Amino acid sequence: MLSPAGDPDDPSLAAVAAGAADIVSVLTLLGSQLGDEDGLEDVMVTFGSRFHLIRHLRAASAQPVVLLVVLDRSRANLALARREIRDFCASMAS
Repeated sequence: MLSPAGDPDDPSLAAVAAGAADIVSVLTLLGSQLGDEDGLEDVMVTFGSRFHLIRHLRAASAQPVVLLVVLDRSRANLALARREIRDFCASMAS
């Protein structure tokens, strides 16, 4: 976990980050077994009060990087958030 915007002492942040990494791992494996050559872009998990957006960054480094953004569902603009995340990840790749 690089930088939580919430309370850094909240133990659930580490659990959510680990869960996001597991989700990316499973879906990447599934995609490769299905012959999907495009690769995983992002995953959205919805809860009653939150959106969890998970983005798999394809960096040149050997270590895979997963970006997790948790949004308050009542205040978030999901389309704008996904666009901002896509643009942020594109800037990180270049």
